[in-house]
Amino acid sequence: MPLLGLRWRSLRLIVPRTFTDAAACTLLSVAIPIVYWFEVFVVMPRVFNSFFHKFHICLGTFVLLNIITNFVVIMLIDTSTKGHIMPATVPKGWHVCAPCENVAPPRARHCGSCGCCILKREHHCIFTGCCIGLYNHRYFFCFLVYMWLSTLYCSVVNAFFISPYIEEDSIAWTSVRVVLPGLWLIVNPSVETLYGFLFSLNVIGCLFLSVLLYYYTRQLLTNTTTRERSENSAISYDKGTLHNIQVVLGRRWYLTWLFPLVPSTIPYDGLDWSKQLFKPTFEDKSK
Repeated sequence: MPLLGLRWRSLRLIVPRTFTDAAACTLLSVAIPIVYWFEVFVVMPRVFNSFFHKFHICLGTFVLLNIITNFVVIMLIDTSTKGHIMPATVPKGWHVCAPCENVAPPRARHCGSCGCCILKREHHCIFTGCCIGLYNHRYFFCFLVYMWLSTLYCSVVNAFFISPYIEEDSIAWTSVRVVLPGLWLIVNPSVETLYGFLFSLNVIGCLFLSVLLYYYTRQLLTNTTTRERSENSAISYDKGTLHNIQVVLGRRWYLTWLFPLVPSTIPYDGLDWSKQLFKPTFEDKSK
């Protein structure tokens, strides 16, 4: 049985198919380890003493491992309709996908970039170069949470780090350096300006991720996809908070935050949304 009990995408499909996907995926792949190195070896030694420096290295490494592992698993898991046996006729609630020349179950939608129908398609993520659907939604959401925590953490620590470099008697200069760091880095290149530039990027990233996290948390708690929300679909799959959480995070939703490889079965197969594989409960009775 494959790791996590899920099907993997073939290696040729993992490579981003469009320039936008490839650029965004490469940018994120390069930025994550660089930021980790900068925070651990440049910022933390100047902000924390020896004991807390080691503590924050362990904490930062834990967050980094979850970010990278979730990021990779998102791309590896096959959440398409490929490999599933489809009926010869069109059952109630199903539809015909013209590009695939096959029937597709409810909530499945075709993605032009991926070239296939995706079970419970949420959206196409340019940073991973693949669609977010039924089987990799959990890893996308955890990836988003850890990315938000990391940028928030870095913003707070970096604020203490750059404070000695800010000239208290020059409010105008400080404002320009922090608000327009990229422009000021060209006008007055220096280590201090570079630190201000990196601090601003962290804050911008944190704000951007805060908006995304709020949006996708609402989707998770109401069991709604982006398309269903935009189309104001009359069909509601909302069956309560716990049920909705387990649709994405699975039966052991309370353990999925520890590490992506923690197994957690989801209650649907993506084909029949009227039949649950198990009832939502706070206790994992399968253990």
